[in-house]
Amino acid sequence: MPTTTGMKGSGFYDANSKEQRSALESFLPWLEEAIADLPTPDAQQKSWNVLDIGSSEGGNAIYAMNRLTTALRHHSDLPVWALFDDLPTNDFNQLFSNLFPQDRSAFTETDIFPATIGGSAFGRLVPPRSLHLATTFNAIGFFETKPDASLPHFILAMQPNPHAPRDGVSVTENELKPFRDQAHQDLSHFYAARAEELVSGGKLLVQVFGRNETHSTGHGICDVLNDALIDFVEAEMLPRSFYEDFIFPAYYRSLEELIAPIQENDQLTSAYRIEQAETRDVPVPFNDALAQTGDQKAWAHSYTGFLRAFTEPVIALTIPDELPQENTIDKIYERVERLLLDHPERYEFHFISIATLLTRV
Repeated sequence: MPTTTGMKGSGFYDANSKEQRSALESFLPWLEEAIADLPTPDAQQKSWNVLDIGSSEGGNAIYAMNRLTTALRHHSDLPVWALFDDLPTNDFNQLFSNLFPQDRSAFTETDIFPATIGGSAFGRLVPPRSLHLATTFNAIGFFETKPDASLPHFILAMQPNPHAPRDGVSVTENELKPFRDQAHQDLSHFYAARAEELVSGGKLLVQVFGRNETHSTGHGICDVLNDALIDFVEAEMLPRSFYEDFIFPAYYRSLEELIAPIQENDQLTSAYRIEQAETRDVPVPFNDALAQTGDQKAWAHSYTGFLRAFTEPVIALTIPDELPQENTIDKIYERVERLLLDHPERYEFHFISIATLLTRV
């Protein structure tokens, strides 16, 4: 069973994902430049086939696809299948609306034929040897399935932020191990599926939130959500069992963990050539706006919207049925925003973006 239904829909994710756009923006040129080395599709295919995995409502995915189709046009006039994938529970209505705003194509080039796919990133999505380009942005950090393990004293499979300590909040190395193993297995499944789908010489760009030597993308965002949930438990607005059982189903990898399956698995080693791999601490729009305006209230509001866009669906899946869900969820994020206003230094946020560009051998 998937660990999440996808991002918050009805346009909310698109409106609150400027940070994700920033995270993918710095690595997209890798693939634009690599397009010059693509093998031309054979006579049977008659098109370029490009797949984005984890497209959500499409705002960022269509932006990236537009740039790639423009780069392809400099290489060839062949038509392009522009394929967008996400979980079947994704808000595909919003994705379709974004593909055809005001009944016009969202693409700047002609002969671009969009289609959508409902399916998991960790399995096959298209026929074998059919893809020339594949991308995924900020998607494969989510677990394929929840490990059979618990984290009773924190909501995330990582060490809590040392700059935001709270009594009773902790994660041991033994508690982390099954989540680390699951993340490695998930990524191995992802790479294996793409290896079957890509043509020889095809390119795969993988970008996801992660961590470096000093920061994790999970710091700040999960600290404030964790604090809000504990506050609700202490106020008896949520049962303690909910907090102890709740796990946000994401893992913040290092760059070494991102490429480890390819280096350690003989089949994947023979399937891919690693062209580039890098970690970057990318600009965060709501932090930049705060630096320019000093408006702490606007910062807290934007920060909360960003956090809510990808965490609310997980909370909604797990919150006890007997609680008035919408009202309770609204109150949780009101508490998050209040905490951000009162203790901004405690919830400092860095978006650590890790990426690799691979060629199918």
